[in-house]
Amino acid sequence: MSESSKSPSGLQSVLIILLLGAFVVLLVVAGQGGGDASAEAHDDHTPVVSAPRPELTSASPVPLDPSLGREIGAVYQAFLSPHQQGGEEADTPSFIPSQFRSTKESVPRDQRPSHGHASLAFTNDLSRAYVYLQVEGVILEDVVMMHLHCGRPGQLGPIIIDFGRAGNVAEYMADGSLAIEITNADIEAVLAESDGLIGLFTAGCPIVPALPTDKVKNIAGLEYIAREGDLYFNLHTAGQTYFGDIRGRFTPVTVAVAPSAD
Repeated sequence: MSESSKSPSGLQSVLIILLLGAFVVLLVVAGQGGGDASAEAHDDHTPVVSAPRPELTSASPVPLDPSLGREIGAVYQAFLSPHQQGGEEADTPSFIPSQFRSTKESVPRDQRPSHGHASLAFTNDLSRAYVYLQVEGVILEDVVMMHLHCGRPGQLGPIIIDFGRAGNVAEYMADGSLAIEITNADIEAVLAESDGLIGLFTAGCPIVPALPTDKVKNIAGLEYIAREGDLYFNLHTAGQTYFGDIRGRFTPVTVAVAPSAD
């Protein structure tokens, strides 16, 4: 066979190979384009609508009534005494500012007759809480501060509620008792003072102790601290200003259920 007869057949083979290669390239590109289109479809955050679920035919195991949210739910109580304080006033560190130091003669813990009983009640929807306190043996005109703190027994923890923001604490305690409502605004007011190194450790309670900057911001968080056993009441007087005069840790109040007639 001559060279001239081989040439057209060779060219045809080359053209066929080139066309097949081009076709494969087009398929690959088309596949990639489809993938991009699919990715774009998912990137636009369009929700995937699934088939509607049938409604339950059974009733809620708890009768539903939104108005019950304002009723009292969790309740805690604290018995305040000098013996729960973390130290004697004479143990106040030398670097403590003068506003946190006693201005009257201090009395050792074992010699103070002061004591008290407090309750803390939360609404079911955790929108607010109610604080009640009754004290005895306290020189009421000497009361200078009252707080709710978070901390373990004997530990000086940061403030989460400052009752001084609601008015003169000595006037509140003129009859030896206190009854006051607290809301998220009371927690936020203390948080507003938590800037700086001193505020970091003295104002606002961390939800998790290992994360001191992530602090409780609402009544729900306050109830969580109480449930964990880390909430305490502290009453400070002119003679016991740094540690406080009497202190009490909150514990849950369990309501006894009356036995059935059977």
